Amino acid sequence: MEMKSQKIEILVAISLIGFIVLSRLTAHFWNFTVVGGVALFAGAYFSRKYFAVATVFAGLLISDFVIGFYDQMFEVYFAYAIVSAVGFFLTVKSPRTKTFGATLLGACLFFLITNFAVWMNGVLYPLTFDGLIQSYTMAIPFFRNQLISDIIFTVALFEVAKAIKLPSAAPEAVRIKF
Repeated sequence: MEMKSQKIEILVAISLIGFIVLSRLTAHFWNFTVVGGVALFAGAYFSRKYFAVATVFAGLLISDFVIGFYDQMFEVYFAYAIVSAVGFFLTVKSPRTKTFGATLLGACLFFLITNFAVWMNGVLYPLTFDGLIQSYTMAIPFFRNQLISDIIFTVALFEVAKAIKLPSAAPEAVRIKF
């Protein structure tokens, strides 16, 4: 990788970390942050896929030091790693329909993973099938906010990258061959 590309990648990573920290530390509606959009974009943008996940984790960890740590941190980080992995199948120049589908998939996976973890904790909901359904039902307002923010911020990140002709560090998406 040439020096200019590395500098651009580092600048993008620092910017994305800053976006995460800023969005989590400023007043916002519950679950209305840039994290989902950044995770998806980072997965699409960085050629070194571990760098995409590390960028998201850095933003989360820095802001968690200020906000405070919580019971489901592992599951939240894991869920965002999965969202980044969904981004591996995109490029910065992916069609909008593919990016939109990936955004919906990422938000749904985050919702399913993190609310399953809340249920498994056994504190808020009984460890029964009804308790699991109640956990997901009670989380719908949070999901709505996350879905809206993921769509807004994913579109913003991908469209800005296209508009400024940001050179993609990952020119090819991960392909699955059947």
